[in-house]
Amino acid sequence: MVTGGVEHVPVGITGGGANRGESRRMSMAFFFAGFGTFALIYDVQPLLPEFPVDFGVSPATASLALSLTTFSLSVAMLAAGRLSELVDRRHLMSLSIVLGGGISILSAFSPGWGAFLVMRALLGAVLGGLPAVALAYLADNVPGNRLATAVGLYVSGTAFGGMSGRLIGGTLTDALSWRHTVGIIGALCLTAGILFFFALPRSDIRRPSAPEPLRHLPKRFSAQWRDPVLRRLFLEGGLLLGCFVATFNYLCFRLLNPPFSFSQGKLSLVFLMYFVGVFLSPLCGRLIARFGQTAVLRGAFLTTATGAVMSMPDTLFFLLAGCVLVTAGFFAGHATASGWVNRRAETGKAIASAQYLTVYYIGASLLGWLGGWAWQWAGWDGVAAMVAAAALVAVTLVPRNPAA
Repeated sequence: MVTGGVEHVPVGITGGGANRGESRRMSMAFFFAGFGTFALIYDVQPLLPEFPVDFGVSPATASLALSLTTFSLSVAMLAAGRLSELVDRRHLMSLSIVLGGGISILSAFSPGWGAFLVMRALLGAVLGGLPAVALAYLADNVPGNRLATAVGLYVSGTAFGGMSGRLIGGTLTDALSWRHTVGIIGALCLTAGILFFFALPRSDIRRPSAPEPLRHLPKRFSAQWRDPVLRRLFLEGGLLLGCFVATFNYLCFRLLNPPFSFSQGKLSLVFLMYFVGVFLSPLCGRLIARFGQTAVLRGAFLTTATGAVMSMPDTLFFLLAGCVLVTAGFFAGHATASGWVNRRAETGKAIASAQYLTVYYIGASLLGWLGGWAWQWAGWDGVAAMVAAAALVAVTLVPRNPAA
């Protein structure tokens, strides 16, 4: 599963039969794939303050440039997972990234705001083909003793892409227009898609089990929603990414405005705090072993709420320290919740992961958009209050059964 630029690896993956050389090629190919996909999704986040100036839209409307992409991505992944059972997966994944890069380039020439939003929604729809298929492909084709390395490189690519898209987006916009920036990132990611296609071996080993008939899927989906633990965990995922995306969407507006008046290049450096998640996520297993899933997940949301409140004073130290806490809460919470989903779903793990991921991105779309109205209503204090309130609501939803 993916976060805001970081992929969660479901438990229970076992590898297939590629030789060592092919495994290495797959590993590098999926690094390119992860970079290309997540750079395209998140490159607009530091650019959001540019859209009200260029298109004359409100901050809430500007946030749709990211929210529509994540929403269409959430829907597309469900369809792409099913489509991957019927078509060549290598072609599906490659086409996903190449088309995404091409759409990003075309979006730089959008004549108006409506056309740009259509392009961003279409971008999310075509990019769904990569994250929906990547881990299953690796599980089928990489031997078990080399699978962890292959998945690790893919995860590194997603994290690097998510952060690089934000960093490159902010840095280039200091010297160029946002249109040039979006076009350049699109070209880089299109190139990554081409490299992925040629680096990925042509062989594709599929598991022998037949795909589940479509008529059975609604029952599987509804059964998981009737499970009180899974239902709450799905909602927790949406609140996690929603709080995180809303914070960083409008942090861009706050830092570009007085009293801070950051440049775009300086603003882009703020996204380096994502490294907190790189170091924190692996520690969650130890925390869960000691304190339990319930305590860790509640602690993650309380950390997010604390960070949101801490960021309210007009002091750069408190603002950045608060956002570091929001970042830590997000990564710890996502690592805990997504792992809990896979442990809880004894059967239908893939469907449970897909449902978690769908709500996860819907939450990002919804709270990212609502944050704009909070910004217009009360500035940063409104955004921080909304994030803190959402995090506290999430605390009450954490399942109480530590053995679930």
